[in-house]
Amino acid sequence: MFKKILSIITKEFSGENAKELTAGIANFHRIQSSPGFRAAANYCQSKLNDYKIPYVSILSYPAKGNNTYWGYPIPKEWNINSASLALIEPKGNEKNLCRFFEVPCSVIQRSKATPKEGIVGEVVILPNGLDEKAMSEYDIKGKFILTDDPDLNKLRLIAINKLGAAGIIYDLVSELKPIRTRANFPTAKRYTSFWYGSKGEEGDALGFVLSAEQGDELRKLIKKIEKENLERKDKKEPEKKVKVQAKIDASFYNGEMEVVECFIPGEIEDGKEILAVAHLCHPKPSAVDNASGCGIIIETARTLKTLIANGQLKKPKRSIRFLLMAEFTGTYCYLATHEDKIENFIAGINLDMVGADQTVGGGRTLVMEKTHIALPSYVNDVLSAIVDEAAKEVINFQGTGAYATFKYANDQPFSGGSDHYLLGYPDIGIGTPMFIQWPDRYYHTSEDTIEKVSPEILHLVGSLTATYCYFLANAELPDILWSAQEIAAKGRERITNYGRKYVNDLISKLQTLSDENKIKERSIVMREALDNVGLRFLFRKEIEEQTLNSLKVLITNDDEKSAIDEIISKEQKILTEHTTNETTHVKYALEKISNSFHITLESHDVKAKEAIELQAETIIPYKIFRGPVGLGAMDLTYEEELEHKKIIAQYKEAEQTLTSTFFWINNKRTIAEIAELIKNEYNKASIPLLMDVFKFYEKHGLLKLKQK
Repeated sequence: MFKKILSIITKEFSGENAKELTAGIANFHRIQSSPGFRAAANYCQSKLNDYKIPYVSILSYPAKGNNTYWGYPIPKEWNINSASLALIEPKGNEKNLCRFFEVPCSVIQRSKATPKEGIVGEVVILPNGLDEKAMSEYDIKGKFILTDDPDLNKLRLIAINKLGAAGIIYDLVSELKPIRTRANFPTAKRYTSFWYGSKGEEGDALGFVLSAEQGDELRKLIKKIEKENLERKDKKEPEKKVKVQAKIDASFYNGEMEVVECFIPGEIEDGKEILAVAHLCHPKPSAVDNASGCGIIIETARTLKTLIANGQLKKPKRSIRFLLMAEFTGTYCYLATHEDKIENFIAGINLDMVGADQTVGGGRTLVMEKTHIALPSYVNDVLSAIVDEAAKEVINFQGTGAYATFKYANDQPFSGGSDHYLLGYPDIGIGTPMFIQWPDRYYHTSEDTIEKVSPEILHLVGSLTATYCYFLANAELPDILWSAQEIAAKGRERITNYGRKYVNDLISKLQTLSDENKIKERSIVMREALDNVGLRFLFRKEIEEQTLNSLKVLITNDDEKSAIDEIISKEQKILTEHTTNETTHVKYALEKISNSFHITLESHDVKAKEAIELQAETIIPYKIFRGPVGLGAMDLTYEEELEHKKIIAQYKEAEQTLTSTFFWINNKRTIAEIAELIKNEYNKASIPLLMDVFKFYEKHGLLKLKQK
């Protein structure tokens, strides 16, 4: 098993060195496709070479704005030398509002340049939530708009490109209640960026970012001057204006995007590898997000190389590959240009925001997030077991138990938002759990600094990561058999827990229908629950069987195959029996609950299918590109964005199912079959939503809808 490996690695892994590496990376302004990102990549390569890690290289990809990988555009290279925003009127109030060299987050990243002398303009407050018509009623042409509207793309496309505003002054605080609110987070500046498609529109807007405190102060000044101007008007005196001078020295050009790659070779020449990734991008300093992930990756490579070189760990059977890249973008570049390697990656791990000191900032729980249910994988239970072992830090008085001193949440369901989302897509198929610390008060702000990084947390996450990578790289028959039993035991537990949740959710729903006038509704809800419980359990059982079968990628010879086939067959029989028992138990519980609510379970006719349901049985969505089907690959106008939002708004109850929807597309399933899988996952689905969304995606070239 992995316990000895964890013990050895824990002694070698250096949290202090990982923090020093994190600090080095945090010194670079690492916007995707930029000289700062390239400098950070060169720094990482230099450190890996210092540690004599074998096979270190930097891969470069064209960054032209109009080139794509699997349909995903790679942004043009952007270089910024300086930027500043100064308050120049009214007299007596002059001061610098922000300067790039002091706080790099104070400029909206990927802003266009101003003339050398800058741009002078009046500042006006633009309320948030305005549509184009309402926005056009404000006099903003040639002026700077002060706003905290969360829809930055709307501001860029409408306020600047259509209505002629000179630029944006942005004081939005993205709230994470109760940890981060505008009231309790006054001094940070939000990481904000313009993102462009592939139509060559780079450099069509500029903007600056103020803290909530600065924004409130500027708003107060504008309102004060407006009030004074009313008095001046009565006295026929000239009005005063609040004016700023903006200067930005920046440029867009055809450049390059880098991916740092290093590799620890294994003994077996079958090409099988473990993949560990972290994203290198984000503005200076962005220490936790995600210099910390990159620092851990480099220290993990050093730790494993050292232990293998001195004989404390033997050379692994399989190879371990490490990638540091721009989030999503660099991962697309690498996978699309190494499609021949993808099937060789038998496990992955993604490190995103993994070095935060848990004693500051609130939240920052270490979360182990699993792969999506559409890609059942053994990796989740293996990593979960390693986390549980590492959490046995402190032994109680009698030595009968142990527990953690750090905050953690193990075995959490998939939520996406990072590179494991891309790697774990079923048609890519790299089972990749993620470590992340969430929520984080300082996330995506200028206050994500190195002082908030903990060497102890870096040591913990690094030890877990290195153990996971080496254990799977070197897994032999005893390790695979242990993994099978671990997966089977947890699988039975998941089946039991699902049954418990099924019953609890039903009781809660019935309690909301306690009104005497809702007798019929209660009867329908209970009847549906009884009718569907068998299908829901069958779905869960099939997922657990696929998880067990995923272990077979670790087999290297016939003896292992025979032993693994035997134990999987045995565990699947036990799982089938367990599922049958749980289904019977839940049905019995539902009948008793029905009696307690005085529900009469009448038989009912099968409802005739509606036309749209019949149509859904005949249409198969086909993906155009490998990997995620997402709006990031679309060049949408603002009107098209609104169209998409309106589609989703019609189906609020099913909105949360949309992310899963695209995981179930395999170019074979009909829309109706996909809806059934979603229903098994969420206990709800909307065929009209799927039809509308798929048609929208087909219209924009990401899907084709074909007749079965």
